[in-house]
Amino acid sequence: MKHFTTATEAMEDLRTRGYTADFSPAREYLKVTGSDTKLRSEEFNVDEFHRFEGTSDPGDEMTVYAITASNGMKGIFVSAQGTYSNEVSSELMAKFNVSDRGPVNMEGAVKPLDQSSHNQ
Repeated sequence: MKHFTTATEAMEDLRTRGYTADFSPAREYLKVTGSDTKLRSEEFNVDEFHRFEGTSDPGDEMTVYAITASNGMKGIFVSAQGTYSNEVSSELMAKFNVSDRGPVNMEGAVKPLDQSSHNQ
């Protein structure tokens, strides 16, 4: 998985890889922007995600999700921290729970100092 500095950079890269639809949540499903297409949680998979933290405001945190629908449609869902928590069913939001995902790309992340090499 690539490391991106900004959400815009991640979205641009995903679009070049075929994730061209834009998804937004609507209580029980994801809606494809500009279309009547609706996807329930069992009709799509989250292929990858990229989390971004605001440098000055924790409220700027967001996650960019790359999604593939069972019909082959690919798109992007951008979730600002807590934005949809009251508007979307718990079943749908469980699909985006990043805590049960596989390894997360930490390249470029701040890592703790190795204390063992400094205590000698």
